Amino acid sequence: MTLRPPLSALGWVLAALSAATPAPAAQAAQAAPAETPAPTWTTVAASSRIEFTGTLSGGDFTGQFPRFVAAIAFDPANLAGSRFRVEIETGSANTADADRDVALAGNDFFAASRWPKATYEASQFAATGPGQYQARGKLTIRGIAWDVPVTFSFKPTADGRSAILSGRASVRRLDFGVGQGEWQDTKSLGDEVRIRFELTLRK
Repeated sequence: MTLRPPLSALGWVLAALSAATPAPAAQAAQAAPAETPAPTWTTVAASSRIEFTGTLSGGDFTGQFPRFVAAIAFDPANLAGSRFRVEIETGSANTADADRDVALAGNDFFAASRWPKATYEASQFAATGPGQYQARGKLTIRGIAWDVPVTFSFKPTADGRSAILSGRASVRRLDFGVGQGEWQDTKSLGDEVRIRFELTLRK
């Protein structure tokens, strides 16, 4: 049996207070408020689109990704709790040129059989003007991730039950390995790819 040395009455009081009082770090952890998630929106696929524009032999060509899933949680009054996650089926790229579309899905470009999806995830948002915002997130293509800022507008309807989210971004395809072999030469196929999107959202 271990015997504790006797304590004075004041000693017992101080010991009890010390045991009952949490450390400053614990107090801070207890006081930290939980982040409130922004409301989740459903994307209406039939009226939503993601498009891209590249340059080939000095002229622009435009395509779209008809198959994608966009998980949008956004509230202008709660940017800290807002989130974007978009998954794009790279093999669905459609430029209205069958040979080019097959090439884009192939190993020299998206390599869709190995990396079937490109993803964009953002959790940092800032207002840049009335109804205008910037998202900072990561775009991953062919397993390679880069930070990509996206500028966009958010226009809700008067009843707040639906909204239009539209925006744009610019990326360099070679950063993601899109264009192998002879396609690494940017004289014929430009490096910059411009992305535009418009999503119809409903609660």
